[in-house]
Amino acid sequence: MSKRSRKKQKRSLSQTVILVLSALIAVSMVLSLIIVALQPPVATPTPIPTWTALPTLTPPPSPTAGPSPTAEASPTSPALSVPTLEATEPVSGPEPATATPTITPTATITPSGAIPALIFAVAGDSRDGPNVYRRVLDAVTNDGSEFLLHTGDLVSEGTEDAWQVFEATMEGFPLPFYPVPGNHDGLGGKLDGYLAHSGAPAAHYSFDRGDVHLTMADSHNGGIGAAELAWLREDLSATAQPIKMVVLHHPPFDPDGTDHIMAYGNEAFMELMAEQKVSYVFAGHIHAYAREERNGVTYVITGGAGAPLYGADHPQAFRHYLRVVVQDGDVTVDAIEI
Repeated sequence: MSKRSRKKQKRSLSQTVILVLSALIAVSMVLSLIIVALQPPVATPTPIPTWTALPTLTPPPSPTAGPSPTAEASPTSPALSVPTLEATEPVSGPEPATATPTITPTATITPSGAIPALIFAVAGDSRDGPNVYRRVLDAVTNDGSEFLLHTGDLVSEGTEDAWQVFEATMEGFPLPFYPVPGNHDGLGGKLDGYLAHSGAPAAHYSFDRGDVHLTMADSHNGGIGAAELAWLREDLSATAQPIKMVVLHHPPFDPDGTDHIMAYGNEAFMELMAEQKVSYVFAGHIHAYAREERNGVTYVITGGAGAPLYGADHPQAFRHYLRVVVQDGDVTVDAIEI
């Protein structure tokens, strides 16, 4: 056999081996794709934060709450004395830091076969008033609420010392706690301290309880920008819950007519709320209570949990929190004076 024929034979053998290997690789890749395609999609659960300063006090899950959320480890704090109210705090005579709330819990006897009511609380602007805020926490603990939402401004400034005082005030609160950041909660525009100490898993997040989808938005820089608006649209569009509620710090408007509101994004935010058929928007920032419905959306401002009240421009500037009851598709929101 000539040298040229032997070279051709070697080339043919090599080409055959390469073709076989290529075919095996292609078949393996096709099989892998088929296996992956047949796998069921894995649902990504929405993180649910809880305040667990004393884990042994965490209550059992509510029948309406679905699976019990996984409790996050709480930050530890040194024993600090809770400061007294500042001079700006309007008080009449001395009052203890943990005054007993004068709240009569509403009976929640459920007829056989009926869906139990979902009861939760909303408070806002607790900064600078730990004594008042402690009374709010005590009242919420005893009024049948399953959890507490906070509309922001947990502290007066996002320093480590301020967060330590906040932790001392929250210590022993047994219910799940869901905050959003306010403009006072950041430090230099950043939320590092807020995320380390508040219990929130992120600057914005969402979760379901009962028939309600709760969207916790971030307006701590003064308003709702394009990126936050896009996240809100995606989150609200994805839920199948019949009742949608949004929580954020800055209100898009003030029912009492002041300009202490979002600095930007107001109209786009309200258009999205109407478009997505949001039932309630809870906001803070204004240290008073106010409420107004626009385009089918009820906007409620609650900022009476400790910060100095805005009595000059707001007829309902008083210490309070909101008690929300959801049952059979109906929502009742009451301002509970403290």
